[in-house]
Amino acid sequence: MLKNIMLCFFLLSAGFGPLNAHATAHETSRMSKWEERAVEEAKKRYPTAEVLLTKKVWDRKRTDEAVKQYHVTLSEGNKHFGVFVTISYEPTTHKVNKVVVVEEYK
Repeated sequence: MLKNIMLCFFLLSAGFGPLNAHATAHETSRMSKWEERAVEEAKKRYPTAEVLLTKKVWDRKRTDEAVKQYHVTLSEGNKHFGVFVTISYEPTTHKVNKVVVVEEYK
């Protein structure tokens, strides 16, 4: 019975593939500049991976430096994993000082 329910759920969710793709494109347009940069940096490190979810973890702003960290969930084949992208920049000029991408440890 549980297998039948799971199969139905899978078939229904698979049928909505184009809608999900459209929703993902719509979500991308609502991303902040720094969130887009975090996704871009994650894609540089994992070019064949698909971005599933992006979430801001924390940020800190001081007069000389601002830092933001994002958690980006990726899918590559059957593997789902997360990476933390930390972006350090100058708050007045928005010039990026450093970007660190670290795969989440499980």
